[in-house]
Amino acid sequence: MTGPSPRTLGAAALLLLSLSVGLVMAMTMLVATLAEEEDANAISASCTVTTVGHDEQDEVAGVPNGWTPLVEAAAQEAGLPTSLVAAQLAQESGWNPEVLGPVLEDGTRAQGLAQFTPGTWATYGNGGDPFDPHAAIAALGRYMAALKNQVQPIAGNDPDELVRLTLAAYNAGPGAVQQHHGVPPYPETQQYIAKILDGAQSTFSTDCEAPTGSRTWDGDLGDGQWTTPLPGGVFTSGYGGRALTGVPSWANQHVGVDIATPGAGNGNGGVVVAPTSLRITGFNATDGCVIAKENGPEPDFGFAFCHLHSWDVTKGQKLKRGDIIGIEGNRGRFGMATHLHFEIYKPDAPDLVFPYQGHNLDPEPILKEKGAWPR
Repeated sequence: MTGPSPRTLGAAALLLLSLSVGLVMAMTMLVATLAEEEDANAISASCTVTTVGHDEQDEVAGVPNGWTPLVEAAAQEAGLPTSLVAAQLAQESGWNPEVLGPVLEDGTRAQGLAQFTPGTWATYGNGGDPFDPHAAIAALGRYMAALKNQVQPIAGNDPDELVRLTLAAYNAGPGAVQQHHGVPPYPETQQYIAKILDGAQSTFSTDCEAPTGSRTWDGDLGDGQWTTPLPGGVFTSGYGGRALTGVPSWANQHVGVDIATPGAGNGNGGVVVAPTSLRITGFNATDGCVIAKENGPEPDFGFAFCHLHSWDVTKGQKLKRGDIIGIEGNRGRFGMATHLHFEIYKPDAPDLVFPYQGHNLDPEPILKEKGAWPR
């Protein structure tokens, strides 16, 4: 039997090579497409963004059972963002109009969608049934309006502080707010405020816009979305007071947010990237910080990417969104696990800025609104 000719073998080899090249190109295009889709999903997964519901104060999403008009009316009565009132109801009852709270010291239990105690319901329920969603939601609006009026003198002309104090009064009582002339130093109350503000922005806002009460920057955030500065990282510590031991008192006033790669421990972590177009303005080598400013249209926020293991950028270098800044680490003056400490500074901050100089903003609501909050 005669074997194939060299010409036949050459043609077959050429055909196989062409098929292989074509397959590789197809796989490359598929991977690129999937990567783009994953990046888009990562950007948009931080908040629930729909177009359900609308009122003159803010757009609201996720309110069940056709109750959106009731929540809007209650928010209008209270003079509060609709998304915030929705977050309150979700936190209080999980939207269950028949739920009963635990037995209180006086033997009564909180009741219904808004979890009114019998005594408070007698004042604000207008003779209705606390288990009736229409009556309960309307009563919540009246009650929040009354609380807001009581704490108004303490908040002054600060609308964000007024919302926070109203939530504090709801959780701890207006007397506690008046006693401490501000949000009481109760962990439960502080956590309650944070949960409501987070839920209002992340779950019930149609455009991820921070509600009054959690805005750290009143100006325009600019066009376009950002990218999470530590892709694959998770949120581990927020902005504000904390109670760490073995560190100076100033270190317990946390002026940024911490994001960490799961499982990194004390080793090198993930890749830290530019959340938006920026220019490198300096470094703080002691704490492993790269300092930058937005490079583009207003508002020109400042940034700090700290505790990096290493970085490969230079002063004056311009980066596009997603460009690599360095590697997550644990460089700093105190022992710590590997993480990224991320700060945002007011637009009027100098190019080379450091924390505790009065320029810091809470990054969380800004990152959420820009679609860059870690999943």
